[in-house]
Amino acid sequence: MAAMLDKNRPDGKPEVLPDGLTNREIINCPRCQVSFTLAYGAGEHRIENGQNVVNLMHSSAHELISENHPPHMDSTYVWGETKLKWLDREQATAAGK
Repeated sequence: MAAMLDKNRPDGKPEVLPDGLTNREIINCPRCQVSFTLAYGAGEHRIENGQNVVNLMHSSAHELISENHPPHMDSTYVWGETKLKWLDREQATAAGK
């Protein structure tokens, strides 16, 4: 797994994330106090299909959070590459991720 998006605990602290995902940033919902941690590995600092992958992860995470307010999703999302973007557990399993 190269990247994940996880809803933080009510106190705003992230859940325990895998060690390999050393780059982390907090994304706040623009409408409420809910926050999420976007975590990704060093391998995501690249250009794919003419797009900066980290920038695409960031912008699509904001989009996903905004579209799911309220209520916010409770699932952990994984990065399905630039074509699939963020996938929940069922979507990731179906896509073989």
